[in-house]
Amino acid sequence: MRRMHRRLFRLCCIVCLLFVPFASPAQKTPIALIGTLVTPQEVVPQGTVLIQNGRILASGADVKLPAGTKVVHTDGVIAPGLIDLHNHLTWNVLPRWKPIQEFGSRYDWQQKPISKILLTVPHDALVKEGLECEMERYAEVKAISEGETSVTGSPHLSCVHGLARNLDYDPELDGSFGHLGKILYDVFPFQMSEPELIAAKEVLSAQPRGALLIHVAEGAPNDASAAREFTMLKGRGLLRPGVSLIHGVALKPEDFAEMAKQDVGFIWSPRSNIELYGDTANVAAAQSAGVRIALAPDWSPTGSDGLLGELNYASIWNQTQSPPLFTERDLVLMATSNAAELVGLSGQLGSLAAGHAADLMVVRKSGQDAYWSLTHASPQDLQLVLIGGVPMYGDPAIFEQLTGSQGERLEVCGTPKAVVVGAKSLAETEKTLDDALHQFGTKLAPLAECGN
Repeated sequence: MRRMHRRLFRLCCIVCLLFVPFASPAQKTPIALIGTLVTPQEVVPQGTVLIQNGRILASGADVKLPAGTKVVHTDGVIAPGLIDLHNHLTWNVLPRWKPIQEFGSRYDWQQKPISKILLTVPHDALVKEGLECEMERYAEVKAISEGETSVTGSPHLSCVHGLARNLDYDPELDGSFGHLGKILYDVFPFQMSEPELIAAKEVLSAQPRGALLIHVAEGAPNDASAAREFTMLKGRGLLRPGVSLIHGVALKPEDFAEMAKQDVGFIWSPRSNIELYGDTANVAAAQSAGVRIALAPDWSPTGSDGLLGELNYASIWNQTQSPPLFTERDLVLMATSNAAELVGLSGQLGSLAAGHAADLMVVRKSGQDAYWSLTHASPQDLQLVLIGGVPMYGDPAIFEQLTGSQGERLEVCGTPKAVVVGAKSLAETEKTLDDALHQFGTKLAPLAECGN
Protein backbone atom coordinates (compact mmCIF):
# COMPACT_ATOMS: atom_id res chain seq x y z
CA MET A 1 0.00 0.00 0.00
CA ARG A 2 2.68 2.40 0.94
CA ARG A 3 5.68 2.69 -1.32
CA MET A 4 4.99 6.35 -2.12
CA HIS A 5 8.30 7.37 -3.65
CA ARG A 6 8.63 4.35 -5.90
CA ARG A 7 6.76 1.20 -6.83
CA LEU A 8 7.52 -2.16 -5.40
CA PHE A 9 7.62 -4.79 -8.10
CA ARG A 10 9.48 -7.88 -7.12
CA LEU A 11 10.37 -10.88 -9.28
CA CYS A 12 12.09 -13.32 -7.03
CA CYS A 13 12.81 -16.94 -6.19
CA ILE A 14 10.75 -18.04 -3.23
CA VAL A 15 12.06 -19.74 -0.14
CA CYS A 16 12.23 -23.49 -0.23
CA LEU A 17 12.37 -26.20 2.35
CA LEU A 18 16.09 -26.70 1.91
CA PHE A 19 16.95 -23.12 2.87
CA VAL A 20 18.43 -22.83 6.35
CA PRO A 21 19.23 -19.17 7.12
CA PHE A 22 21.94 -19.86 9.69
CA ALA A 23 23.57 -23.22 9.05
CA SER A 24 25.49 -24.33 12.12
CA PRO A 25 27.00 -27.53 13.46
CA ALA A 26 24.47 -27.50 16.31
CA GLN A 27 21.69 -28.25 13.82
CA LYS A 28 23.11 -31.72 13.28
CA THR A 29 21.80 -32.59 16.74
CA PRO A 30 18.08 -33.42 16.61
CA ILE A 31 15.83 -31.15 18.65
CA ALA A 32 12.51 -32.23 20.11
CA LEU A 33 10.04 -29.61 21.32
CA ILE A 34 7.25 -30.94 23.51
CA GLY A 35 4.00 -29.08 24.12
CA THR A 36 0.50 -28.59 22.70
CA LEU A 37 0.78 -28.85 18.91
CA VAL A 38 -1.34 -26.82 16.51
CA THR A 39 -0.62 -28.38 13.15
CA PRO A 40 -2.77 -26.03 12.44
CA GLN A 41 -5.43 -28.45 11.16
CA GLU A 42 -5.68 -30.17 14.53
CA VAL A 43 -4.54 -29.85 18.13
CA VAL A 44 -2.35 -32.50 19.78
CA PRO A 45 -2.49 -31.86 23.55
CA GLN A 46 0.83 -33.47 24.46
CA GLY A 47 2.80 -33.68 21.25
CA THR A 48 6.34 -33.59 19.98
CA VAL A 49 7.97 -31.84 17.01
CA LEU A 50 11.26 -33.45 15.99
CA ILE A 51 13.64 -31.17 14.06
CA GLN A 52 16.97 -31.73 12.35
CA ASN A 53 18.93 -29.86 9.66
CA GLY A 54 16.26 -27.21 9.28
CA ARG A 55 13.40 -29.61 8.66
CA ILE A 56 10.58 -31.16 10.63
CA LEU A 57 11.28 -34.90 10.72
CA ALA A 58 8.11 -35.86 12.56
CA SER A 59 5.33 -34.40 14.69
CA GLY A 60 2.49 -35.85 16.71
CA ALA A 61 1.57 -37.62 19.90
CA ASP A 62 3.92 -40.58 19.56
CA VAL A 63 7.23 -39.56 18.00
CA LYS A 64 10.26 -41.79 18.43
CA LEU A 65 13.36 -39.79 19.25
CA PRO A 66 16.82 -40.68 17.94
CA ALA A 67 19.63 -41.13 20.42
CA GLY A 68 21.19 -37.85 21.47
CA THR A 69 18.10 -35.74 20.79
CA LYS A 70 17.98 -32.49 22.73
CA VAL A 71 14.55 -32.44 24.38
CA VAL A 72 12.85 -29.21 25.47
CA HIS A 73 9.58 -29.27 27.41
CA THR A 74 7.95 -25.96 26.49
CA ASP A 75 4.63 -26.28 28.36
CA GLY A 76 3.33 -23.97 25.64
CA VAL A 77 1.47 -24.01 22.34
CA ILE A 78 3.70 -24.97 19.41
CA ALA A 79 2.47 -23.71 16.04
CA PRO A 80 3.81 -23.02 12.54
CA GLY A 81 5.54 -19.68 12.15
CA LEU A 82 3.29 -16.93 10.85
CA ILE A 83 3.50 -15.95 7.16
CA ASP A 84 3.11 -12.24 6.37
CA LEU A 85 2.07 -11.64 2.75
CA HIS A 86 1.39 -7.91 3.10
CA ASN A 87 3.87 -5.53 4.65
CA HIS A 88 6.08 -2.54 3.89
CA LEU A 89 8.95 -3.30 6.18
CA THR A 90 11.10 -0.19 6.16
CA TRP A 91 8.10 1.96 7.14
CA ASN A 92 7.79 0.01 10.41
CA VAL A 93 10.48 2.12 12.06
CA LEU A 94 7.96 4.99 12.22
CA PRO A 95 5.66 5.53 15.22
CA ARG A 96 1.93 4.91 14.99
CA TRP A 97 -0.08 7.47 13.06
CA LYS A 98 -3.61 8.00 14.38
CA PRO A 99 -5.58 9.83 11.69
CA ILE A 100 -8.25 12.25 12.88
CA GLN A 101 -10.43 11.51 9.87
CA GLU A 102 -11.46 8.64 7.64
CA PHE A 103 -10.37 8.67 4.00
CA GLY A 104 -12.02 7.70 0.75
CA SER A 105 -9.05 5.84 -0.67
CA ARG A 106 -5.29 5.54 -0.39
CA TYR A 107 -4.91 8.27 -2.99
CA ASP A 108 -6.59 10.68 -0.56
CA TRP A 109 -4.49 10.23 2.57
CA GLN A 110 -1.23 9.94 0.65
CA GLN A 111 -1.71 13.54 -0.51
CA LYS A 112 -2.46 14.96 2.92
CA PRO A 113 0.26 17.19 4.42
CA ILE A 114 0.08 15.31 7.75
CA SER A 115 0.93 11.96 6.16
CA LYS A 116 3.88 13.54 4.36
CA ILE A 117 5.15 15.18 7.55
CA LEU A 118 4.77 12.11 9.76
CA LEU A 119 5.54 9.36 7.26
CA THR A 120 6.89 10.16 3.82
CA VAL A 121 9.45 12.84 4.63
CA PRO A 122 11.21 11.03 7.52
CA HIS A 123 11.08 7.66 5.76
CA ASP A 124 12.50 8.95 2.50
CA ALA A 125 15.14 11.01 4.29
CA LEU A 126 16.45 7.95 6.15
CA VAL A 127 16.57 6.04 2.88
CA LYS A 128 18.48 8.91 1.27
CA GLU A 129 20.93 8.85 4.19
CA GLY A 130 21.71 5.23 3.34
CA LEU A 131 19.82 3.71 6.26
CA GLU A 132 17.37 1.59 4.28
CA CYS A 133 19.06 -1.66 5.25
CA GLU A 134 19.13 -0.63 8.92
CA MET A 135 15.40 0.01 8.65
CA GLU A 136 14.90 -3.42 7.08
CA ARG A 137 16.99 -5.05 9.81
CA TYR A 138 14.91 -3.52 12.58
CA ALA A 139 11.68 -4.41 10.80
CA GLU A 140 12.70 -8.05 10.47
CA VAL A 141 13.36 -8.26 14.22
CA LYS A 142 9.99 -6.60 14.79
CA ALA A 143 8.33 -9.20 12.58
CA ILE A 144 10.04 -12.11 14.35
CA SER A 145 9.04 -10.71 17.75
CA GLU A 146 5.44 -11.02 16.47
CA GLY A 147 5.81 -14.70 15.61
CA GLU A 148 6.47 -14.12 11.90
CA THR A 149 8.95 -16.43 10.22
CA SER A 150 8.27 -15.35 6.62
CA VAL A 151 7.76 -11.80 5.38
CA THR A 152 7.13 -9.78 2.22
CA GLY A 153 7.79 -6.13 1.48
CA SER A 154 11.60 -6.06 1.65
CA PRO A 155 13.11 -3.04 -0.16
CA HIS A 156 15.77 -4.74 -2.27
CA LEU A 157 18.17 -7.64 -2.37
CA SER A 158 21.12 -6.01 -0.62
CA CYS A 159 18.99 -5.37 2.48
CA VAL A 160 18.01 -8.98 3.10
CA HIS A 161 19.67 -9.99 6.35
CA GLY A 162 18.53 -13.59 6.62
CA LEU A 163 16.71 -13.03 9.91
CA ALA A 164 13.20 -13.77 8.71
CA ARG A 165 12.56 -15.61 5.44
CA ASN A 166 12.26 -12.86 2.84
CA LEU A 167 9.78 -14.13 0.28
CA ASP A 168 10.63 -11.16 -1.96
CA TYR A 169 14.22 -12.32 -2.35
CA ASP A 170 16.31 -15.36 -1.67
CA PRO A 171 19.85 -14.76 -2.95
CA GLU A 172 21.06 -18.20 -1.88
CA LEU A 173 18.45 -19.92 -4.02
CA ASP A 174 18.26 -17.53 -6.95
CA GLY A 175 18.17 -19.66 -10.05
CA SER A 176 19.06 -22.83 -8.18
CA PHE A 177 15.65 -24.48 -7.87
CA GLY A 178 13.80 -24.09 -11.13
CA HIS A 179 10.96 -26.34 -9.97
CA LEU A 180 9.73 -23.56 -7.68
CA GLY A 181 7.44 -20.72 -8.71
CA LYS A 182 8.10 -17.01 -8.22
CA ILE A 183 6.46 -14.32 -6.14
CA LEU A 184 5.66 -10.87 -7.47
CA TYR A 185 4.59 -8.19 -4.99
CA ASP A 186 3.20 -4.96 -6.42
CA VAL A 187 1.80 -1.92 -4.62
CA PHE A 188 0.58 -0.06 -7.70
CA PRO A 189 -0.37 -2.75 -10.24
CA PHE A 190 -2.10 -0.31 -12.59
CA GLN A 191 1.19 1.48 -13.13
CA MET A 192 2.93 -1.63 -14.44
CA SER A 193 4.77 -1.06 -17.68
CA GLU A 194 3.90 -3.35 -20.57
CA PRO A 195 7.11 -5.43 -20.07
CA GLU A 196 6.27 -5.82 -16.37
CA LEU A 197 2.72 -6.89 -17.18
CA ILE A 198 4.00 -9.45 -19.68
CA ALA A 199 6.49 -10.75 -17.09
CA ALA A 200 3.73 -11.08 -14.51
CA LYS A 201 1.53 -13.06 -16.88
CA GLU A 202 4.43 -15.33 -17.76
CA VAL A 203 4.97 -16.08 -14.07
CA LEU A 204 1.26 -16.83 -13.64
CA SER A 205 1.23 -19.10 -16.71
CA ALA A 206 4.42 -20.99 -15.88
CA GLN A 207 4.60 -24.51 -14.50
CA PRO A 208 4.81 -24.49 -11.58
CA ARG A 209 2.72 -21.36 -11.33
CA GLY A 210 4.02 -18.35 -9.47
CA ALA A 211 2.09 -15.83 -7.38
CA LEU A 212 1.18 -12.17 -7.82
CA LEU A 213 0.20 -10.17 -4.70
CA ILE A 214 -1.32 -6.80 -5.59
CA HIS A 215 -3.02 -3.87 -3.83
CA VAL A 216 -6.48 -3.41 -5.32
CA ALA A 217 -9.65 -1.51 -4.34
CA GLU A 218 -8.06 0.05 -1.27
CA GLY A 219 -10.54 2.58 0.03
CA ALA A 220 -13.92 2.99 1.68
CA PRO A 221 -16.67 0.58 0.59
CA ASN A 222 -18.49 3.36 -1.29
CA ASP A 223 -15.43 4.94 -2.91
CA ALA A 224 -15.92 4.84 -6.68
CA SER A 225 -12.26 5.23 -7.59
CA ALA A 226 -11.27 2.28 -5.42
CA ALA A 227 -14.17 0.12 -6.64
CA ARG A 228 -13.29 0.83 -10.27
CA GLU A 229 -9.92 -0.85 -9.84
CA PHE A 230 -11.52 -4.29 -9.98
CA THR A 231 -12.77 -3.59 -13.48
CA MET A 232 -9.35 -2.22 -14.41
CA LEU A 233 -7.77 -5.40 -13.07
CA LYS A 234 -9.91 -7.55 -15.32
CA GLY A 235 -9.09 -5.29 -18.25
CA ARG A 236 -5.40 -5.95 -17.73
CA GLY A 237 -6.00 -9.71 -17.74
CA LEU A 238 -4.94 -10.17 -14.11
CA LEU A 239 -8.02 -11.85 -12.69
CA ARG A 240 -6.52 -15.32 -12.94
CA PRO A 241 -5.15 -18.19 -10.79
CA GLY A 242 -2.10 -17.28 -8.75
CA VAL A 243 -3.22 -13.71 -8.12
CA SER A 244 -4.17 -12.52 -4.61
CA LEU A 245 -5.77 -9.14 -3.97
CA ILE A 246 -4.68 -7.07 -0.96
CA HIS A 247 -7.08 -4.75 0.95
CA GLY A 248 -10.15 -4.94 -1.33
CA VAL A 249 -12.31 -2.85 1.01
CA ALA A 250 -14.31 -1.54 -1.95
CA LEU A 251 -14.93 -4.98 -3.48
CA LYS A 252 -18.56 -6.06 -3.89
CA PRO A 253 -20.02 -9.54 -3.24
CA GLU A 254 -20.18 -10.18 -6.97
CA ASP A 255 -16.46 -9.33 -7.21
CA PHE A 256 -15.63 -11.97 -4.63
CA ALA A 257 -17.82 -14.47 -6.47
CA GLU A 258 -15.87 -13.79 -9.64
CA MET A 259 -12.57 -14.08 -7.75
CA ALA A 260 -13.59 -17.50 -6.45
CA LYS A 261 -14.38 -18.72 -9.98
CA GLN A 262 -10.92 -17.62 -11.15
CA ASP A 263 -9.13 -19.08 -8.09
CA VAL A 264 -7.99 -15.61 -6.97
CA GLY A 265 -7.01 -15.26 -3.31
CA PHE A 266 -7.55 -12.45 -0.84
CA ILE A 267 -5.23 -10.90 1.77
CA TRP A 268 -7.12 -9.21 4.60
CA SER A 269 -5.68 -6.38 6.75
CA PRO A 270 -8.58 -5.28 8.98
CA ARG A 271 -6.84 -2.95 11.42
CA SER A 272 -5.26 -0.69 8.80
CA ASN A 273 -8.51 -0.71 6.80
CA ILE A 274 -10.55 0.46 9.77
CA GLU A 275 -7.96 3.01 10.93
CA LEU A 276 -7.85 4.67 7.50
CA TYR A 277 -11.24 4.01 5.90
CA GLY A 278 -13.58 3.30 8.81
CA ASP A 279 -14.42 -0.20 7.62
CA THR A 280 -12.81 -3.36 6.32
CA ALA A 281 -13.40 -5.68 3.40
CA ASN A 282 -16.59 -7.69 3.06
CA VAL A 283 -14.97 -10.90 4.25
CA ALA A 284 -18.42 -12.40 4.83
CA ALA A 285 -18.95 -12.25 1.07
CA ALA A 286 -15.44 -13.57 0.46
CA GLN A 287 -16.03 -16.49 2.80
CA SER A 288 -19.46 -17.23 1.33
CA ALA A 289 -18.02 -17.25 -2.19
CA GLY A 290 -15.25 -19.66 -1.18
CA VAL A 291 -12.32 -17.27 -1.65
CA ARG A 292 -9.18 -18.35 0.23
CA ILE A 293 -8.30 -15.66 2.77
CA ALA A 294 -4.94 -14.86 4.35
CA LEU A 295 -4.40 -12.36 7.16
CA ALA A 296 -1.61 -9.75 7.21
CA PRO A 297 -0.78 -6.61 9.22
CA ASP A 298 0.01 -4.15 6.37
CA TRP A 299 2.43 -1.92 8.34
CA SER A 300 2.72 -0.72 11.89
CA PRO A 301 1.93 3.03 11.37
CA THR A 302 -1.78 2.26 10.88
CA GLY A 303 -1.95 -1.55 11.01
CA SER A 304 -0.53 -3.95 13.57
CA ASP A 305 3.09 -4.37 14.66
CA GLY A 306 2.93 -7.88 13.25
CA LEU A 307 0.75 -10.93 12.78
CA LEU A 308 0.26 -11.75 16.46
CA GLY A 309 -1.23 -8.29 16.87
CA GLU A 310 -3.31 -8.62 13.72
CA LEU A 311 -4.64 -12.00 14.87
CA ASN A 312 -5.74 -10.37 18.10
CA TYR A 313 -7.39 -7.48 16.26
CA ALA A 314 -9.15 -9.80 13.80
CA SER A 315 -10.43 -11.96 16.66
CA ILE A 316 -11.86 -8.95 18.49
CA TRP A 317 -13.41 -7.63 15.27
CA ASN A 318 -14.90 -11.06 14.64
CA GLN A 319 -16.59 -10.96 18.03
CA THR A 320 -18.43 -7.79 16.98
CA GLN A 321 -20.11 -9.67 14.13
CA SER A 322 -23.44 -11.33 14.83
CA PRO A 323 -22.96 -14.19 14.50
CA PRO A 324 -19.15 -14.30 14.34
CA LEU A 325 -17.91 -15.10 10.84
CA PHE A 326 -14.87 -17.13 11.80
CA THR A 327 -13.64 -19.54 14.44
CA GLU A 328 -10.32 -18.91 16.16
CA ARG A 329 -9.00 -21.85 14.12
CA ASP A 330 -10.08 -20.09 10.90
CA LEU A 331 -8.01 -17.05 11.87
CA VAL A 332 -4.95 -19.16 12.65
CA LEU A 333 -5.25 -20.83 9.24
CA MET A 334 -5.31 -17.39 7.61
CA ALA A 335 -1.90 -16.59 9.10
CA THR A 336 -0.32 -19.97 8.37
CA SER A 337 -1.51 -22.61 5.90
CA ASN A 338 -3.84 -20.34 3.89
CA ALA A 339 -1.01 -17.86 3.36
CA ALA A 340 1.34 -20.66 2.31
CA GLU A 341 -1.19 -21.92 -0.24
CA LEU A 342 -1.64 -18.48 -1.80
CA VAL A 343 2.06 -18.35 -2.71
CA GLY A 344 2.49 -21.98 -3.67
CA LEU A 345 4.36 -23.01 -0.50
CA SER A 346 1.82 -25.30 1.14
CA GLY A 347 4.20 -28.24 0.88
CA GLN A 348 6.96 -26.36 2.66
CA LEU A 349 5.61 -23.73 5.05
CA GLY A 350 2.55 -23.15 7.22
CA SER A 351 2.34 -26.55 8.91
CA LEU A 352 4.10 -28.80 11.41
CA ALA A 353 3.95 -31.69 8.96
CA ALA A 354 7.00 -33.86 8.39
CA GLY A 355 9.17 -32.56 5.56
CA HIS A 356 8.22 -28.93 6.09
CA ALA A 357 10.73 -26.25 6.96
CA ALA A 358 11.25 -26.04 10.72
CA ASP A 359 9.71 -22.59 10.98
CA LEU A 360 7.66 -22.46 14.15
CA MET A 361 6.79 -20.51 17.26
CA VAL A 362 5.86 -21.30 20.84
CA VAL A 363 3.43 -19.18 22.87
CA ARG A 364 2.22 -19.52 26.44
CA LYS A 365 -1.06 -21.32 27.04
CA SER A 366 -3.93 -19.07 28.00
CA GLY A 367 -7.68 -18.79 27.78
CA GLN A 368 -10.03 -21.25 26.20
CA ASP A 369 -7.93 -23.49 23.93
CA ALA A 370 -4.79 -23.61 21.81
CA TYR A 371 -6.27 -21.60 18.93
CA TRP A 372 -7.47 -18.94 21.36
CA SER A 373 -4.00 -18.81 22.88
CA LEU A 374 -2.58 -17.98 19.45
CA THR A 375 -5.16 -15.35 18.49
CA HIS A 376 -4.84 -13.62 21.88
CA ALA A 377 -1.09 -13.91 22.48
CA SER A 378 0.76 -10.74 23.43
CA PRO A 379 4.43 -10.08 22.62
CA GLN A 380 5.26 -11.13 26.18
CA ASP A 381 3.67 -14.54 25.54
CA LEU A 382 5.97 -15.45 22.66
CA GLN A 383 8.41 -17.97 24.13
CA LEU A 384 10.36 -19.08 21.06
CA VAL A 385 10.75 -18.54 17.31
CA LEU A 386 12.68 -21.01 15.14
CA ILE A 387 13.45 -20.33 11.47
CA GLY A 388 14.94 -23.22 9.54
CA GLY A 389 15.34 -25.00 12.87
CA VAL A 390 17.50 -22.18 14.24
CA PRO A 391 16.42 -20.38 17.43
CA MET A 392 16.13 -16.71 16.50
CA TYR A 393 14.11 -15.20 19.33
CA GLY A 394 12.51 -16.15 22.61
CA ASP A 395 12.61 -16.28 26.38
CA PRO A 396 16.21 -16.29 27.64
CA ALA A 397 15.86 -19.57 29.53
CA ILE A 398 14.52 -21.65 26.65
CA PHE A 399 16.84 -19.85 24.24
CA GLU A 400 19.90 -20.75 26.28
CA GLN A 401 18.67 -24.32 26.74
CA LEU A 402 18.55 -24.76 22.97
CA THR A 403 21.63 -22.83 21.92
CA GLY A 404 23.92 -22.75 24.93
CA SER A 405 24.07 -19.00 24.33
CA GLN A 406 22.23 -16.08 25.84
CA GLY A 407 21.92 -14.25 22.52
CA GLU A 408 21.41 -10.52 22.67
CA ARG A 409 19.21 -9.52 25.57
CA LEU A 410 16.36 -7.05 25.19
CA GLU A 411 13.07 -6.20 26.84
CA VAL A 412 9.69 -6.33 25.14
CA CYS A 413 6.91 -4.75 27.18
CA GLY A 414 9.02 -5.21 30.30
CA THR A 415 9.61 -8.90 29.59
CA PRO A 416 13.20 -10.17 29.04
CA LYS A 417 13.80 -11.71 25.62
CA ALA A 418 16.80 -12.94 23.63
CA VAL A 419 17.45 -12.45 19.92
CA VAL A 420 20.10 -13.33 17.33
CA VAL A 421 20.75 -10.60 14.76
CA GLY A 422 24.27 -11.25 13.52
CA ALA A 423 27.45 -9.22 13.86
CA LYS A 424 25.82 -5.85 14.51
CA SER A 425 23.72 -5.66 17.65
CA LEU A 426 20.06 -4.69 17.69
CA ALA A 427 20.92 -1.98 20.22
CA GLU A 428 23.30 -0.36 17.71
CA THR A 429 20.66 -0.46 14.99
CA GLU A 430 18.07 1.06 17.30
CA LYS A 431 20.39 3.92 18.29
CA THR A 432 21.30 4.68 14.69
CA LEU A 433 17.66 4.87 13.63
CA ASP A 434 16.48 6.75 16.70
CA ASP A 435 19.20 9.38 16.25
CA ALA A 436 18.27 9.78 12.58
CA LEU A 437 14.56 10.18 13.35
CA HIS A 438 15.23 12.71 16.09
CA GLN A 439 15.88 15.43 13.49
CA PHE A 440 12.27 15.05 12.34
CA GLY A 441 10.84 15.48 15.83
CA THR A 442 9.99 11.83 16.16
CA LYS A 443 11.51 8.63 17.50
CA LEU A 444 11.96 5.00 16.59
CA ALA A 445 8.80 2.95 16.93
CA PRO A 446 8.99 0.29 19.64
CA LEU A 447 9.02 -3.39 18.75
CA ALA A 448 5.61 -3.71 20.42
CA GLU A 449 2.88 -1.32 21.56
CA CYS A 450 2.49 -3.03 24.93
CA GLY A 451 -1.26 -2.67 25.16
CA ASN A 452 -1.50 0.97 24.03
